[in-house]
Amino acid sequence: MKSVQDMSGCGANQKVKYTAGSFIGKSLTWWNTQVQTRGRETVVGMTWEDFKVLMSKEFCPNNEIQKLEIKFWCHAMVGAGHAAYTDCFHELARLVPYLVTPENKRIERYIYGLAPQICAMVAATEPTTIQSAVLKVGMLTDEVIRNGLLKKNTEKRENVRELSRNENVRDDNKRPRTGRAFA
Repeated sequence: MKSVQDMSGCGANQKVKYTAGSFIGKSLTWWNTQVQTRGRETVVGMTWEDFKVLMSKEFCPNNEIQKLEIKFWCHAMVGAGHAAYTDCFHELARLVPYLVTPENKRIERYIYGLAPQICAMVAATEPTTIQSAVLKVGMLTDEVIRNGLLKKNTEKRENVRELSRNENVRDDNKRPRTGRAFA
């Protein structure tokens, strides 16, 4: 929302009103309740910081923030999926910025979640920006794949089924092996 405000040239005294104008669903219901109980002039006239605190109390309860923090701390690169890892890392870092501030903490946490084959190599380069770390990870991941130390992520669905009590029951998900003769 901050980006939209900046792009539209929204003044500091109009941010609350402008943002509230984009609410739908649950957030609109919440806003209308605030207007009813506190009065339109009061809620529209509050500072942007007060507005963010009020919204956080309503839409970001502590248990949800803790879930995000845990997800962030447990986030790790799977196989050679450096792009997916990086995208999710940036999204989580945006949601819990205090865990990755200043920049050196962000870089450290990013490197920590990398695949073991890549983690030490990236750390050894001592990147000074997150962008340089991300670029290095991309290059090193490609090199490690070429050298056969890491396999590309393949998104094949496994045949997941419940085990039968009678092992002689045929699994209908498996096709019988039959040959065809071509003339």
